[in-house]
Amino acid sequence: MVGSDRRRTVTVRPADRRPGPRRVRIRATPAGPAGIQRWWRSIDWGRAGTITAVVAALAGLLLTGVSTLYDALVSQGELEQSRQAADQETRAQALRVSYWTEFQTPFVKRIHVINSSSDPVSEADLLLSPAEAGPHHVLQLPVLPPCSETVIEEKLWAGRPGQGPPYAPGDQPSGVIRWMAFRDRDGLVWKRDRKGISRLPDDWTVLSVGSGATLEITGATEGTRGVLPMKQVPSCGNS
Repeated sequence: MVGSDRRRTVTVRPADRRPGPRRVRIRATPAGPAGIQRWWRSIDWGRAGTITAVVAALAGLLLTGVSTLYDALVSQGELEQSRQAADQETRAQALRVSYWTEFQTPFVKRIHVINSSSDPVSEADLLLSPAEAGPHHVLQLPVLPPCSETVIEEKLWAGRPGQGPPYAPGDQPSGVIRWMAFRDRDGLVWKRDRKGISRLPDDWTVLSVGSGATLEITGATEGTRGVLPMKQVPSCGNS
């Protein structure tokens, strides 16, 4: 036998697969510590720190502005409350001084002047509406004692039988109080009328009433004709 058949064993290895020209291999970022480290390094921490600082500064300014506005509102409210308390304290005694008119008959009236404070009131002047074609009548009370009521009785007209009252029903009779001025314990001058209490200048005098008005001034003191015995106000609180 000429020569012998020799069998060759050929081992075929599969060729490595390579991506084609249009195939893109996507590499996933490892989810482990190595991946986190790569993501951490990819951040521009200088720029991020600047942005964080700016945001923090803006938040600080906003909080400071809100706090300042709140403090201003609180201070304004406290100041307004202080002013109201001071004004109320200043007006405390003046609010307790008043008057009213009592018409017992069409011919007789009584003027009641009350000081229900625990301190005296001085220089009380009551301006009465003028009689027909007559001057303004001023009743001057030198002092209103504490917790007192002063009553002045005045006869309007000595009528005769068969004649009517000196004023028509519904009309305002002469001698009705228009307002009263007085000086309180602190020397402040106040005016009370149907509108309430208001301040007058400290140098105010009854002679400044009107412009060239003719005044008829009557000093009313206890014991004067028409001035009834002074009464004590039953309920006199502290002022």
